[in-house]
Amino acid sequence: MLNQYYYFVAGLPALSIDDSKLGISVADFMTEAKNQLTARDFQLLLLLGLPQDADDLLRLIYKNENERRPIGECSRVFWQRYANEAKARAADPASPMSKDFGAYPEFWHKAILEIFIAEEIPPFLDTQHKLLEAVYAYCEDHQDGFLSRWFAYNRDLQNILTAINGRQHGIPFAKYLVGKGEVAEKLASSHAADFNLGKDSELFESVLRIWEQNNILYRERGYDILRWKWIDSYNFFNFFNVDRVLGYYAQLRILDRWVGLDPTLGTEIFQDTMDALG
Repeated sequence: MLNQYYYFVAGLPALSIDDSKLGISVADFMTEAKNQLTARDFQLLLLLGLPQDADDLLRLIYKNENERRPIGECSRVFWQRYANEAKARAADPASPMSKDFGAYPEFWHKAILEIFIAEEIPPFLDTQHKLLEAVYAYCEDHQDGFLSRWFAYNRDLQNILTAINGRQHGIPFAKYLVGKGEVAEKLASSHAADFNLGKDSELFESVLRIWEQNNILYRERGYDILRWKWIDSYNFFNFFNVDRVLGYYAQLRILDRWVGLDPTLGTEIFQDTMDALG
């Protein structure tokens, strides 16, 4: 039986995909969640953010920041501390990690430690793929229903994008696909125009329609709208349990990426994307 958080959920501001500002910041949400949720349920929130955390942390370590997705100042400070501690631990295995990082899974610490232990730092893309493989495998096998299915959905979405873009640019993309399953197998092996997914995969059809838009910003918005709609569908009958909290946090993180956008442009992108999805 999932824990119920009536007062916490009821007190959260409503969210809409076309909001131009946040009713609560991600940091404030996490502070409140830490006070309201059990330790186990709060850890689920940390796991939910691991893919973005991996991106932030590795770009800091490799000094490879992405201008389209800058690292927030709070994340920068947090993960720089973590990188410094991991580096010190690589030089002295007896060096303890701060309790601030104790909630993260052991595989995470091990993967980062291997970067600093290696005689020569491995290539960024190889490290990124290896860490994401571990993150998705761990979370997809989790007992929490929302977490496992959310990661499976995002795995398939990202793999479809990797395959479409890889084929478009003539890049051997199969080695960059994450995880297993029918979608990954067809993407890796099929030479058909639709990777033998076609109309049997609603997700493939939706992603392809968005990808065919010329504006990169519209594409990114479209993929987040797909994620948003998946969360709404999954949590349709979840009202106050931890899966509702997880869905809220995932949607809050989506909004957090878009709140700085010009409101007029944001509305135009939202409407055009919804039209494209039919």
